[in-house]
Amino acid sequence: MMSSTMNLMWFRQDLRTFDNTAFAACCEHAQQNHAGVIGVVYLTPKQWQSHRKSLWQIDLILRQIRALEQSLSQLNIGIIIRVVDDFALQATDVLELCQQLSISHVFANLEYPVNEVARDQYIARQAQSLGIVTQWFDDSQVIAPQRIVTDKGMPYKVFTPFYKRWLAMIETADLTLSPTPAAMAINTTQVAKDSRNTNTNTNDYITIDAFYRAYLTPTPALDKQLNHVGKLAQLLYPAGEAAAQSRLDDFLKKHIADYNTARDVPALNNHLGATSRLSPYLAIGMLSPRLCYLKARQKLNSQQGLGSEKDIMRWISELAWRDFYYDVMVNRPDIVKGKAFLTPLDESVAWRYDLADFESWYQGKTGVPLVDAAMRCLNATGFMHNRLRMVVAMYLSKNLLIDWRWGEAYFMQHLVDGDFASNNGGWQWSASVGTDAQPYFRVMNPFSQAATHDPDASYIQYWVPELATVPANIINDEQKLQTYLTQHPHIAYPKLDTPTKVSRTMAIEAFKKPVK
Repeated sequence: MMSSTMNLMWFRQDLRTFDNTAFAACCEHAQQNHAGVIGVVYLTPKQWQSHRKSLWQIDLILRQIRALEQSLSQLNIGIIIRVVDDFALQATDVLELCQQLSISHVFANLEYPVNEVARDQYIARQAQSLGIVTQWFDDSQVIAPQRIVTDKGMPYKVFTPFYKRWLAMIETADLTLSPTPAAMAINTTQVAKDSRNTNTNTNDYITIDAFYRAYLTPTPALDKQLNHVGKLAQLLYPAGEAAAQSRLDDFLKKHIADYNTARDVPALNNHLGATSRLSPYLAIGMLSPRLCYLKARQKLNSQQGLGSEKDIMRWISELAWRDFYYDVMVNRPDIVKGKAFLTPLDESVAWRYDLADFESWYQGKTGVPLVDAAMRCLNATGFMHNRLRMVVAMYLSKNLLIDWRWGEAYFMQHLVDGDFASNNGGWQWSASVGTDAQPYFRVMNPFSQAATHDPDASYIQYWVPELATVPANIINDEQKLQTYLTQHPHIAYPKLDTPTKVSRTMAIEAFKKPVK
């Protein structure tokens, strides 16, 4: 017999059972109060499309929901899958669901962007008026936003001191992991199926193709992306907590020891780079960031004196960068609305809005081999190596002087690991308008970057096959390449319209103009 009351676990960007703070608290409360636990997850197609969520990420979410459903069923927990257009309808639906199922407590992990915060505040108020208790938890970072402040209680604007305090706080925080709970005494799987069926828009096992056709507004660009997703997504980004944890363990065992140097070589790992490639799993909450930190720390402790400490700490610092950008977003909510951290500087730059140049950039047809290879990799796989994200972002925002927001949006539309805070932070850093950003006069030379990090041009030639017969020393030398292309007109690769040295000078002059 079903309990008269149940706890509702609202899964959001935390699609896992292991070390899920809200889920652990939800199950513990239910066990103590002889209640059932039922999960709910919302698919919000119009909101996702307005937020430019990529099909790569939507596909991973859909596949992970199916994996999560299987994991929860082993715990006697059902999960309700609902489709509503946006956050406003999400709020209405979850409150109605609570009343229909006699939910006494709602558990959820916090989301920090502006719209999500407003939604949760509304739900908390309405739930209280209905006698429903809502409990919210920090979960998506190693250290939650606004916990790390200066001695004067102010947020950090520079990463290095933030990182030092981040490390110090972790040492005293006694980080622990919440294990997957034991099976519940009350089985709610049938209740979940019955409740799901009341939403006629939701199929039990929806695919990305069906979801796209049913709920999203098709475009030729999305059709093309869907084709790539169908071919590669399950191979490149397998779903399931076990797959995510296996990728973490494999990285720590085989690759982290030389991470500090190998991380900058894009040709490694089948031309996807030697980074951990855990970011897609962190972005949708398949993997706990605390688990990543603690396992890396365990590896560090076992490697003392063996020469890989610097590599491990470099990777740990990437987790801190992720926390830092979330902290920036929470403290500066106007960033979510398109503002730059350094607003006066951003508004003083005469950004260009040249559609032809932008199209050449995102199609990988700029005439700069490393930029073109990176963009083609992104378009084909939903992923781009971290160093190359900086290179292509700086080329768009500096050499082409195109508004960095265009590039930021394009990345979100195509990245499997799209995460607003990290993506926005990276773009503002590259465009020199963000917190702790690169000085405006530092402009990466994409040819020098290629010569250093892809010296044999194997990455470039893989993604830009037009250059497969061109020697590497020519590909990675701007002047030699232009001469070679002139001498070999049959090579269907564009020549540069403006030399990078010239466009760099133009960018510096644009940033030098007095701030209004």
